[in-house]
Order: sequence, then structure tokens, then C-alpha cells
Amino acid sequence: MSLSDIPIEIRLRIFSELLVLSEPIEFVAKYGPLSPPLFRRRRDGLYPAILRVSRMMHLEASPLLYSMNRFHFPAVCTSTPFGPTSAHISPFLHQIGSRASLIHYICIPFFTFHYPRPAKAMLPEAHARNLQLIQDTCIHIQTLEMLSPPEPYNYNYALGPFPIATEALDLLNTRLKSILSLKDIIAHFQVYPEGDERDHMMRKMEDAMYDLMKKMSNYGWAVKVTKLPEKPFIPCDDIGPFADEEDSNAYDEIQF
Repeated sequence: MSLSDIPIEIRLRIFSELLVLSEPIEFVAKYGPLSPPLFRRRRDGLYPAILRVSRMMHLEASPLLYSMNRFHFPAVCTSTPFGPTSAHISPFLHQIGSRASLIHYICIPFFTFHYPRPAKAMLPEAHARNLQLIQDTCIHIQTLEMLSPPEPYNYNYALGPFPIATEALDLLNTRLKSILSLKDIIAHFQVYPEGDERDHMMRKMEDAMYDLMKKMSNYGWAVKVTKLPEKPFIPCDDIGPFADEEDSNAYDEIQF
């Protein structure tokens, strides 16, 4: 008896075990290139090879893979020391083509302003392009999560005590509300524990961030805060998921 001979209800249960994760499917990208390939961990418990067994299984299993998982995309590090970063989503969405319409949940980095601070409120061009791509391809998206990692060494002026931060947030809210399929907008902040070692500017930035969280709640967004353990500073040139050969071998280029 082959898998195709098993009743559809049982096949779907098997596909769900192989293709649906309780944790987000997290992609990483190499630092350096302007448009690097995306990778995911080999041992994340996902087995997309089942999609290539037969056309029938691909048709039956694909909706589970794309609609039942949460897809977490990285930011791309720019070549300039203080340049803005943006979510790197286009390689994956272009690769899967029309199947992007099955996606319900995407997590991208929160947009950033770094030095020099812009003179007026705006959505960064790269971020605006990403939102347009999501709207055009993920036509049934229901949840968009925006992740803001802790940035103790590089201030994100989009979350700082500046008028443009409030104005830019209004622009972002208006843009997100134009994606009509969206039911939930989540602003997820990762923060380090409070400590006396924080400088005055850092305290002001954190106070402003919490004020902006209240504004997000008033928009109807869900606001989530995750406290992280303190970590030592690592220069941008030295970080990433491919620090050595062992790390590099733990990742596969995306193949869905």
C-alpha cells in the first residue's frame, strides 16, 4: 500500500506532522550581498521533501505548509555602517509564486530610521516595497507581526523621542489598514533587562518606545514584549548564522 492509497483524512494528518511547526519557520541570510539567498535550519523539524513525491501530494500538502505555518524573515544588513535594514522577503515569495496566496502569517523586522535621521516622517522605501509585495502576493494574509530586536548600540529613530516617530507610525498604520485581508497586526518588542548601566539617551529611547506602544494599542494592534538576557556587544561584521563551517552546515538554502 502506498501513501496515495491511504484515506485523505489520514494523509492530511501525516502531512501536518511533516509540514506544520509549532514554532515559526525562521529564515536567515548571509551578511554582505545586497540580495543574499535565504536559508533555514536543517533540523527545524520541517520535511518539505514530501511535496516532491508526487503531484497529488504536492496539491494536498502545500496548503498546509503555507497556511498553517508562521514565516519569520530576517533583516538584510546594508553595506553602510548606519544604513537602514529591511526585511528580506522577496527571494522566498518569488520562489513560491502563486502559492504565496496561501500564506496567513508573516513576521518581518520593524522598520528603522538610523543616522542621519530623516527630516520628515516617511516609510523607508525598502519597507514600503515589502508591504506592497506582501499585499500583492499574500492576498489572504491574516496576521503581520513586526519584530523590533533590542538595539543597545544603534538607536532606531523610528521608535525614539522625535516627532517623526509618531508621524511615521501614523503612516504605517494607514498603510497596514489598506491591506484588507489583515485581521491582526502585532508589534513585538525584544528588550534587555533594565539596569543602571543604561545611558541617558538609552533611557529616553526606551521611554519613547513605551509611549509609542500605547499608540499602537490605540490603533488596535497587539503589542508583545519579550525580555531577553543581556548579551555582550558583537560588531556587525562578526555576527551572523555562518560564523564558521559548523554553523554553515546547519543551514539549507530554502527549497519548497
